[in-house]
Amino acid sequence: MKTHCGRCHLTEDPEGDFSLRSLGLMPSEDSSDLWIASVDYLKSEEMPPAESSKMTAAERDRLIEFLESKLRSFDAQASESERVAPRRLNNREIAKSIADVLMIEDVGTHQPMASLLGDTLHDGFDTHGESLGISEFHLDQYIDAIRKVIDGVILSDDRPETKHYLVESTDLKRTSISQRPRPEGPGRNPESLDFHDIRSQMYFTNFDTVPATGRYRIKIRATGVDRGVYDSEETGVYAGDPIRLSVHMGDRVRTFDLPDNKVKVIELDEWIVKGTKVQMSYPTDGLRMRGNGNFKFQYGIAAEYIKENNPETYAKVLAEVVPKSKGRSKSPGHWSHWTGEWQGPRPRVFGAEVEGPIYESWPPKRQVALLGDQPNTGNAEAILRPIAARAWRRDVVDGELDTIVQLVQSRTKALGHVEALKEGIVAILVTPSFLMINPEPGEAHDRFATKLSYLLKSTTPDQRIRRIASEGKLDSFEGVRKEVAYQLGQPPAEEFLKEFPQAWLQLDRITFMEPDPVLYKLFEKKRISEDMTNEALAMFRYAIANNIPVPELLTANYSFVNADLAKVYNIDDVPEDSVLRKYEFKDGRRGGLLGMGAFLTLTADSLGTSPIHRAVYVMENFMGIEPTPPPADVKISEPDVRSATTIREVLALHASDESCASCHRAIDPYGYAFENFGPMGEWRDLYASRDIDLTANDKVSGQQNAKPKPEDAEEDAAGKKNRKARDKSGKAKAGNEKVRSGKNNKRGAATVASGIPIDASAKFRSGAEYRDIIEFRELMKADASRDRFVRCFITKLLTYANGTEPEDYTEVERILAKSAENDYRIVDTIAAVVDSPLFRE
Repeated sequence: MKTHCGRCHLTEDPEGDFSLRSLGLMPSEDSSDLWIASVDYLKSEEMPPAESSKMTAAERDRLIEFLESKLRSFDAQASESERVAPRRLNNREIAKSIADVLMIEDVGTHQPMASLLGDTLHDGFDTHGESLGISEFHLDQYIDAIRKVIDGVILSDDRPETKHYLVESTDLKRTSISQRPRPEGPGRNPESLDFHDIRSQMYFTNFDTVPATGRYRIKIRATGVDRGVYDSEETGVYAGDPIRLSVHMGDRVRTFDLPDNKVKVIELDEWIVKGTKVQMSYPTDGLRMRGNGNFKFQYGIAAEYIKENNPETYAKVLAEVVPKSKGRSKSPGHWSHWTGEWQGPRPRVFGAEVEGPIYESWPPKRQVALLGDQPNTGNAEAILRPIAARAWRRDVVDGELDTIVQLVQSRTKALGHVEALKEGIVAILVTPSFLMINPEPGEAHDRFATKLSYLLKSTTPDQRIRRIASEGKLDSFEGVRKEVAYQLGQPPAEEFLKEFPQAWLQLDRITFMEPDPVLYKLFEKKRISEDMTNEALAMFRYAIANNIPVPELLTANYSFVNADLAKVYNIDDVPEDSVLRKYEFKDGRRGGLLGMGAFLTLTADSLGTSPIHRAVYVMENFMGIEPTPPPADVKISEPDVRSATTIREVLALHASDESCASCHRAIDPYGYAFENFGPMGEWRDLYASRDIDLTANDKVSGQQNAKPKPEDAEEDAAGKKNRKARDKSGKAKAGNEKVRSGKNNKRGAATVASGIPIDASAKFRSGAEYRDIIEFRELMKADASRDRFVRCFITKLLTYANGTEPEDYTEVERILAKSAENDYRIVDTIAAVVDSPLFRE
């Protein structure tokens, strides 16, 4: 180490602010990360740097073995006393666990958990133990929420009368999107009511809220009309997509495809809690493509369509409607003249029938399943024991319920038997045994079953998992692999398939700094962020379903694309609909996580990109490398960058300070490869020119060679009025004003930086170099990068499972080796994590 590393790392001012003396003679809690980083740099051949290294392969292997042997000794000592600290359940785990303990479909339609404090994310994870605090206020909120849930399950009043409600078309009404009283607006037909503005919802005036808790049968008659009449570029709704109708029962939503011009009877059979509002909505990401996205501008499509296809109607509107208007709305193409002629795709509802509350027996079956048909607090211990066993994820010890039973029996006189027993259930569900994961030592098989269930299902373990764990069927890798594969194929695993990649990839950040809505109309008006998030989730689901190698997630030549993403990615051979389908890219630029819009967008700013932001994301979330922060005790003088014309030149000037240079040599190569991708992940060969109108033939703007429309003029007028008001007030203009300034700038035109060719090349400290993203992707397939990515996946999965990042380097390496034995396949790798002592404790 002195021979090959000392020249740079044994000086008074060591490179990268790292001195070999910081390692000490053995790893410690304070220095183990430095030992691990040293091994990683040696394995990747980044250290010593290629241009100055004289280290032979044998010397490198010898040094790696020396460092790893010291780490093995340290980990062996530390693991003797290690046990993962218990953590609080997060809000989604609490909701799912309560529902399973009470044996119901969900916590109820009355939003009983709405008042809970939101969970704090730590690097995207909502399972992070230290971030999941608990206080007296938390407990008060839990008690209130749990009581609301139980009130929706256990009924102590008299049996409500079953009623039948006939909802005629005249009983249908749309919610207003205005705070002022306004006329109903277009869409009312003699026997039906149409959706127009997607922001409004439809409800039954004679069944606005549910009068009593119970089961309801709801039949709704509806159809889809005018799908494909207008061009999808105008409406944002593809002719290949069915028109849908969503039925909202509080926060429970059921969505249905509607046939075209044929009445469909939608039937629902749901347990709905008293006070729940029943409403309908039109779920679509379209009908926002015109003007500023306000639905009213959609009506202008009718003017253009009728002018071309129905001259007689067009002439009639011009003769009878336009003359009655005032001001600028006298323009023939103004949206306000054509509201009655609009033929955009929409649901049409004819009416409904509602019957309920319906009970097969009294008390209801779900109540009998919990309390029996004749509940009595004298039997409180027998009634509450199975509930407590499900809640506490273990067998209940004799006498353990004595305090809760005493509470129940003491409240019987004041509350009655049923209400007193409800208080006993509340008491069970606010104990640490329910609110925490494995707070007591307990049986090893119960602890393991609990952790496995919360990893894959985010809820309390069912009888099957507890049984096979107690029988020892999960004591081997083969047994674990079989069970993990089985569980991942079951519907409850949807929680893992969504929540883990969402946390690992930090997809919650995708809208933090959205691409500028003027430059990137498609992103804002078609909610592209949702498509990008779903693309990443689809890739992960596919990986699990097909048990692909973990590295394939990163560098695959395919992804999952729909028509909107195809516009961003500039590909044409994709069906014109919103379905995400597997698509193989032929140019070597995209595919896998490295080419996804989600990663490229959440690491960009509204108007530009930064190779540093993207590099740090790649290092932390794909490579498992923690970039060295700037030295706290070094004053960095920012250079004069006024002569720089590209971000590369700016960073080069910044790195001219030697205190910055060593770290940037490690960081920058992970980011430059992505410079050809703009803020929305679109490909670019040049940095956009200050004098170029980017809306002309700009595919990602969603307006191909768009002609000025009346609504654009109206919006422009409003904008000028607002700008005048700001100018007169003397207040400074918005920070992006300089971006939009320039000659002949039009609404929707982009005027940004200079038109200079993009240089996406870089060289790693190992000597490996690339000229573009294609060559970078190939480097990411090398053994060192492969192992880094799989190791990072393992670490992120353990963080999600345990609520804390693993610190045992040796055991993580054993998991990596087990993954390698199984060709790095993802289900096998997950099984290796679950079978590890780091998960089993």
